[in-house]
Amino acid sequence: MNIFTKLSCYIIGWNPDILKECGEASYRTLKKYMAAITILAIIWGTIGFCFADRYIGLESVVAKIAVAAVFVSIILCIERFIILHVGELGGMKWFRFGLALLIAVLGSTIFDQIMFKNDVEVKMKEIRTEQVNKEIPKRMSFLNADIAMTTHLIDSIGQENIRLYSELSQRPTIAVTDVNTTMHQVGVDSLGNAVMQKSSTTTKRNVENPLNAQVKANETALKMYEERLQQFQEEKMNIAETVRKEYENADVGFLEELKALFSIIFGDWVALVFYIVMFLFLILLELLVVTSKGDSKCDYDLIVEHQLQIKSSTLKRMETNLLNITNN
Repeated sequence: MNIFTKLSCYIIGWNPDILKECGEASYRTLKKYMAAITILAIIWGTIGFCFADRYIGLESVVAKIAVAAVFVSIILCIERFIILHVGELGGMKWFRFGLALLIAVLGSTIFDQIMFKNDVEVKMKEIRTEQVNKEIPKRMSFLNADIAMTTHLIDSIGQENIRLYSELSQRPTIAVTDVNTTMHQVGVDSLGNAVMQKSSTTTKRNVENPLNAQVKANETALKMYEERLQQFQEEKMNIAETVRKEYENADVGFLEELKALFSIIFGDWVALVFYIVMFLFLILLELLVVTSKGDSKCDYDLIVEHQLQIKSSTLKRMETNLLNITNN
């Protein structure tokens, strides 16, 4: 038995010692299983590598190969589940057919997204353009509301300052009266205690009108709101370019491209036919192992089933003998 045969037995889960007792039919069945698994491994390894590169965003080649290996391992486990089944498949055949259907949908979808890459990119540009055209009016309405509110504040502060300036022009200063109170002795009482008397002096002086401070605070606020208004107006002028750049620089997700792909497929009968062909191709590939398992049995399967029957008969005889000994 050569290395390739031993490796094939290891991959599909066969026992090399049992295979040594088999004839040419079992070796050919082994080669059929390996051919089917190799085809599926190549296809799903490619799908896994491309999926890791395009959607997971892995840059390392080693990481992409690791993802591809995971995809291949999953497919290998599924196929070994069928190959190593002893006896008739029964309901498992229909279960495997349903699983093949789902896997074919996933595989054909990912494959088509890769093969229709240029068409999907063109469609994504159309979708992005529609999204930009919907987003611009929303952003514009928000900016218009901010501009209107800021303009209202500027007008209100401006009118208030006009009123304050009018008052300041009439009374730039206001008179302030300062009261100074002092205590001085005017005599003594019968006990000899000092008698104090309070006296007050008042002085008047002119000071800056306090409204002037309010005007300065309003001017500062007015300048801030004018700068904010200028910023809003600049954003409004550049809003189309800003939104367009945001959507152009945004990452494209798997589901977004999937929607774009299906819009292409169901919008063009040529793309639809190609997708159906790819879908059927992957279904048939997924069912290769099941159909091979459903063919006439090779002597390897017969040996395994025979060993199972012998073991089952031996266990039944042992159980019967134990029951007889117990009854006696």
